[in-house]
Amino acid sequence: MLTKSEITKIKQLSKKKYRIKAGLFVAEGEKVIYELLNEKYVLKKLYTTKETTKISAILISDHKMQQISHFKNPSKFLGVFKLPLHSIPKNNFPILALDRISDPGNLGTIIRTCDWFGIDNIVCSLNSVDCFNPKVIQSSMGSISRVKCHYIDLINYLNNSKFKIIATTIKAEKSIYDFNLTNKVIYVFGNESNGISSDIIKLVNEKIFIPKTAKNSVTDSLNVASAVSILLGERFRQLK
Repeated sequence: MLTKSEITKIKQLSKKKYRIKAGLFVAEGEKVIYELLNEKYVLKKLYTTKETTKISAILISDHKMQQISHFKNPSKFLGVFKLPLHSIPKNNFPILALDRISDPGNLGTIIRTCDWFGIDNIVCSLNSVDCFNPKVIQSSMGSISRVKCHYIDLINYLNNSKFKIIATTIKAEKSIYDFNLTNKVIYVFGNESNGISSDIIKLVNEKIFIPKTAKNSVTDSLNVASAVSILLGERFRQLK
C-alpha cells in the first residue's frame, strides 16, 4: 500500500532541500539500484511493478509508479536510499574540481566518464547541481555508486591545496597534448556558459586547452562533459 503522504514525500525528493531534510534520495531503474546496493548504499524502501524480484520490494501498480517517478517514462523499479557521508581522501589523485556546473545531464555524464577512467572523487562548488538529483543519477548510468562527489567551499579547498591546480580554458596557450597529464594535480572545469569563476582562476597554476582540429568549424567551445572525456582520455593515453 502506497499512501498519498508517501507519494508526496517521494516526489519531494526531486528537490535538494527535501533530500537534505529527509537524508534520503531516489534512484530509478533496476541496474542503478543493484549497483548502489553492491556498493553498500543503504536501501530504505524499494517499489516495483514487477511481481518477482531478487530482494524484498513493495509491489505497486503502473499508475502508482507513474505517480512517484521523476520521469515521464518510469522504470519498473524505484528505490529510496539513505544519503551517504563521504570524506575527501587526502592522497587520492588526480581529482576533478567542478565550478558551478548546473546541468544534471552534464554532471551525470562526467561521473560516468570518471568511473570509466578510474577517477574516484570529484569536488564540486557548493552552487553546482546536486549529484543526487534524479536526472544526474539517471545519466550517470549507475556510476554514481562508485564515484564520490564532495560539495565544498571550492575556493578555500583549492587555496589550501598542496597540489598543482590546472584549469581547462579556451584562453590557455598550452595544449593538453603538450602537457604532462599524469602528475598528481587537480583539474578544474567551469560552468557551461561562463567558464571558471575569476576567484578560482586566480588560484590556478597553469592553464591548458583542447585544440580544435576542424579549421572551418564555427563552434567556439566544447560541452564541459565532452571536455572532461577528452582530457581523461588523453591522460589515460599518456599513462600507457
